[in-house]
Amino acid sequence: MIFRWSIWGANKEKSIELLKYSIQSFKYFFGNSHEYYVYTDDVTGLDKEISDVAFARNFNENGESIFNINSKATWMKWCPSSRINIKETEIYIDSDVFLLRYPKEIDDFINNKKLKFCIMDEFNGQSWQHGAMSRKSTNQTPFVNAGFFIQKMGSDITEDLLNEFEWWKQNILVNEQTHHDEQGALAIALTSYLVKGELYILPKDNYALIGPNENKDIENLKNITMFHAVYPDHPAFYKFKDYLDNLLK
Repeated sequence: MIFRWSIWGANKEKSIELLKYSIQSFKYFFGNSHEYYVYTDDVTGLDKEISDVAFARNFNENGESIFNINSKATWMKWCPSSRINIKETEIYIDSDVFLLRYPKEIDDFINNKKLKFCIMDEFNGQSWQHGAMSRKSTNQTPFVNAGFFIQKMGSDITEDLLNEFEWWKQNILVNEQTHHDEQGALAIALTSYLVKGELYILPKDNYALIGPNENKDIENLKNITMFHAVYPDHPAFYKFKDYLDNLLK
């Protein structure tokens, strides 16, 4: 399997600690026999920071990436491309997502021949979670969280995602862009797969978003398999950092 993260710009300094914890948490449960990559706009320095847990690779390693654009939306996370190797199951992970126990649901997903993609649920489905792409969503478009996304071996979201990316470029003005546009585009790209029963949405009680407005009353991680310490200030990471330290030591 391929595990991939991305980090760029000022986030390299702000979120490097979270990134390393995220990588370590997945490596703790999945082991060293898989590929672990972090894609970035500048490998200088980052390679040294993460060399003991993952390989740093450049956004433009195969030429200028179509997703390497400056925007309020987080399209850069898909650099160098939305699929690295279709012959492998590929897992995209935000730097503020942490694994706390072995995720049996992911094994179930991989072993289900009908399913193609897997993603986290949103905390409470609302139109703003699709960003400016909400104008294109339908009542069948899922409210999902793009901080964790799996493409099973043989499955590829690229064509569907590129269609939404191109629509976004042509229809969303700069002053209309939001941090959630890319998430909304992915949700729209996944709509047909949800309708066909080919999308697995992880159970939100065990794969939880935790933040000032999401599950803010959670005081322990007893029943949590994975959590997303949501942007922008990631308070849940600092709240549960001691737990992660004890888990990973």
